[in-house]
Amino acid sequence: MTRIDHRCCVSEATRRIFVASVVSLVCTAVSTAQDRRGEPNAPPQGSAAQRILPLPDYNGDLVERRYLSGDWNEARAELARDGFQVAAQWCQYAQGVATGGVDRETLAGGSLDVRIDLDLTRMGVLPGALVKLRTESRYGESANGFAGAILPVNTDLFFPLTRDLDDDIILTVTDLAFTQFVTDHVALFLGKIDTLDRDPNEFASGRGVSQFMNGNFVFSSAIARLPYSSLGGGLLWLPAGDVTVTSSIVNTVDSSTTTGFDDFGDGLTWTTEADFQYRLGELPGGQNVGFLYAFDQDFTQFGGRFVFQPGQGIVVPTQDDTWAFYWSGWQYLSAEGQAPKNVDLADGRADMQGVGVFARVGFADEDTNPVEVAISGGIGGRGVIPRRDDDTFGVGYYYSRLQSTRLTGLVGLTEHVQGFEAYYDFALTPATHLTLDAQVVEPVDTTFDTAVVVGARFGVMF
Repeated sequence: MTRIDHRCCVSEATRRIFVASVVSLVCTAVSTAQDRRGEPNAPPQGSAAQRILPLPDYNGDLVERRYLSGDWNEARAELARDGFQVAAQWCQYAQGVATGGVDRETLAGGSLDVRIDLDLTRMGVLPGALVKLRTESRYGESANGFAGAILPVNTDLFFPLTRDLDDDIILTVTDLAFTQFVTDHVALFLGKIDTLDRDPNEFASGRGVSQFMNGNFVFSSAIARLPYSSLGGGLLWLPAGDVTVTSSIVNTVDSSTTTGFDDFGDGLTWTTEADFQYRLGELPGGQNVGFLYAFDQDFTQFGGRFVFQPGQGIVVPTQDDTWAFYWSGWQYLSAEGQAPKNVDLADGRADMQGVGVFARVGFADEDTNPVEVAISGGIGGRGVIPRRDDDTFGVGYYYSRLQSTRLTGLVGLTEHVQGFEAYYDFALTPATHLTLDAQVVEPVDTTFDTAVVVGARFGVMF
């Protein structure tokens, strides 16, 4: 999910095929919705559309409710029943490099994430249709530029991507997508797509605003070429209640702080992944497997020979495609109470009071991807301390083998990096959390010592 600087012009034929596919998706969605508009119960009760956008619970007093601002004198619940949901999450960080790294610094910064969901079915506009909008703001500084790690030690303050690290962002739209269910189990989506929620995991997701802060435990470094926010579209298939298949094509160039139209056509990235859940006895578990294929763009060949061409100087060898495969899994080892039918992987927290394990493995094109193999794993859980039922914790280790070239050894770059992270999240109330975090990360530059990064995160869901 790093910025891609090398670009090439996509062929006119490819552009036409992609535009035609997008138009076809929209026409199919709209025509299907119009055909079903006269049906008395479309979508029916229990359909996939309703399962994706359930009604939140805003009730409870200040120390019990999940949303700090509550129900707004019952107006918020009424808006949700009418198809309009809004939530905001604010996080404040204090994080510093205690030893090692590029420099010893203690820095502070924060983010504000506003999410709006429109259920067009409840609104009576389009049966089976949803609109999702995410806006993000960022301020201050992070330790990402001082730890020397290949992936961020603070994922939340690393995204959205900007030209310079830690640039303040007043407001940017990173997700604006329209989804149309054409059947109870198949949906098409189109728009500007935020990809950070891919590869969900019960104990290691959370976008960096909950659970782990290090990027190696939020996504696999093997798919770091996937843009964070970009224009695209795709298909969602729910063959069963515990299986989800997502396939999409997005513009390869990241558009975190732009509309994306100026970069449209500078290469495409196709991803497909399947997520499924199961039971080992009464204990829930899940796995996710996927692949990435990017094409029609110049990707540097790390192991290729540099060529001197008259009038151009030294030319870096490239190829026009790259790929990656990734897998992740999680499993509860112990849990209290009855497991839900489907564990919610999108909420960034352990749903059950108990302990479990997680792991990620990724493989990437050894010619074009800076990371060849990525492995991470650990243990996480919730409510392990008596009378602290909503507190969560995690301990994890990661290892990445990097591509070695004829120059990496000469400039002091390592061939592999590894690190640890441990966090404990205190649930002050269901809506407010304080996280203490410690990381040990190996810098990619061998001239720097191993960095110890410590920090705190305070988050509020409004």
